[in-house]
Amino acid sequence: MATLDTATMAAITIFPSIALYNVAELSFIIFATFKRRSGLYFWSFVVATWGIVPHAIGFMLKAYVPDAARFLLVAIFIFGWWGMVTGQSLVLYSRLHLVLHNNLQLRLVLAMIITNVFVCHVPVSLLAFAVNSSHPDPFLKPYSVYEKLQVTIFFVQEVAISGLYIKEAIKLMRMREIMHDKGRARGLIVHLLIVNVIIVLLDINIMALEYANLHDIQTSYKTLVYSVKLKIEFSILNRLVELTRATARMGSSTDQTTGEQALPPPPGMRDGEMRMQQPGGGLGNSVCVASSASAAAAKSDGPSVVMTTEVSVRRMT
Repeated sequence: MATLDTATMAAITIFPSIALYNVAELSFIIFATFKRRSGLYFWSFVVATWGIVPHAIGFMLKAYVPDAARFLLVAIFIFGWWGMVTGQSLVLYSRLHLVLHNNLQLRLVLAMIITNVFVCHVPVSLLAFAVNSSHPDPFLKPYSVYEKLQVTIFFVQEVAISGLYIKEAIKLMRMREIMHDKGRARGLIVHLLIVNVIIVLLDINIMALEYANLHDIQTSYKTLVYSVKLKIEFSILNRLVELTRATARMGSSTDQTTGEQALPPPPGMRDGEMRMQQPGGGLGNSVCVASSASAAAAKSDGPSVVMTTEVSVRRMT
């Protein structure tokens, strides 16, 4: 590795250090929040969060100790990159299920995530080992080109997933407007849009650094951005759960015989899967998402036991 200038070394030190602090905070929040630790949302959140650690540490060690076991450090760095980036996409996918009930679209989103693992992660990982070998010259140009390509593809992937749930969330919010709750619905729309604009701007910064050929700064900055996006995730999730709860209550008010409107849980979640206390537990906010069988049984003749999906947000004083 060529000698790095002072600004680059400062970025490699400062950005990952802040990201590691965020990981420590996120780890505490995750295990204080999720009472039942299973399901796709929980595990993708854990993988995305803890993937930041090897990504940050591996890259810092490679910069500060260039003559160390380079292949080992690259392997650590690459391992963290897989978990951090694709883990983040799986977090977005798992909460998309809260507002999007089209199974075909959900399968297409999952297929896109899996495809990009092979399109982006695998080639870049092989090239990363090649450029850190004893004969890196033939691989430097392909690595530079493919780095820009994978950054762009992952940016488009996350924007596509975010765009889908913004679209579906706005549909639900408009239902609230019809039910004479325009002020609160507008507030939810504004919150969701602002938060996602911030996330997109952070991702655009990553792309700008990469296309400016500031690869080392981009890589270190990426660890910070992904840790910030995961912290923002709790805010988005709580708003979406609040939205689905309100929609379910509206459904129950239109048909008292079928109970609350059934809403599917995130993939892999079972009854009582996720019980969350909002970060900053002193406020006493809690979120519960529970899943169960369809309420369609209520339409059958004769007595029946109706199982519904319940989404609730409680503020404890």
